[in-house]
Amino acid sequence: MPEKMQHCKTCGQEIAKGVKKCPNCGKDQRNFFMRHKIITIILAIVVIFIIANLGNSGDSQASKTSASSHSKKATKTVQKADMEKLYTNADQFKNYKVDLYVKVFDVEQDEDGTYLQGYNNPEKLSKNTLIMSDDSNLDIKDDDIIHVVGTVKDKYDGENALGGSVSAPRIIADSIEKSDYATAFAQAQKTINVDKTQNQHGFALTLQKVELAEKETRLYVKIENKSKDEINFYDFNAKITADNKQIEPKSDLSEYPKIQSEILPGVKTEGIIVFPKIESKTAKVILEGSSENYDITINPFTFEVNLDK
Repeated sequence: MPEKMQHCKTCGQEIAKGVKKCPNCGKDQRNFFMRHKIITIILAIVVIFIIANLGNSGDSQASKTSASSHSKKATKTVQKADMEKLYTNADQFKNYKVDLYVKVFDVEQDEDGTYLQGYNNPEKLSKNTLIMSDDSNLDIKDDDIIHVVGTVKDKYDGENALGGSVSAPRIIADSIEKSDYATAFAQAQKTINVDKTQNQHGFALTLQKVELAEKETRLYVKIENKSKDEINFYDFNAKITADNKQIEPKSDLSEYPKIQSEILPGVKTEGIIVFPKIESKTAKVILEGSSENYDITINPFTFEVNLDK
């Protein structure tokens, strides 16, 4: 079999293929990598290292992108503007985070958890909400107002214990905290700190502050009986005069702490008196009380309040 031939890269002389050097000119016929095996091995290791790092970087970036995407998906929140939609199409917000207030009207508990039902709009007894917590020892009772942070599970359609139909979003609670009506459903738009006390014969009455909310005006009142006799205070006798009008308190004050009516010596009591919304810049608050000691007279407690502060 004839020997395969090739030409020298330098002198062009025909030589046998595979020889290391040209017999005519002595030039090495091997390529760079074959002539420098150590350098070749080092370069190969470097290339492998670079490729491996690029792969890891890509995986890391893909992992970060995936984690970021998952995080964004997991942290979608029901916005305030979408709360109405939550109560008409809760399935649209599955796995969304939600932050809301509810007035509870039904509580059930077993070894697996606590199950609550309440209104997100207690004034109209609407926006029924179902809340599930894995805390079987949750201290919540009917009429409590709670702040719930959790995740929308789905829309529930079924019947309640009385056989009535129920359509409501189901919320898996991350946290449940007790709150109050003003914080939950009638937040103050403006607060006027008065902190003035009038004392008549040991009947000490303090107007602490006035809160102006969207639909109501709230008086925070504290009374201390420093006398030796029983004193009386009835919040339905309270009045506000503003812009030549006399304003009476709201009749339903059940959502707020009530001031005790019959106050024994040494006793302190405080509460909130609620009036309709007042838009005047100034107002006179008139609070009436009396004493069981008929030898003394308790005049109306009056406070001039600047509502335009």
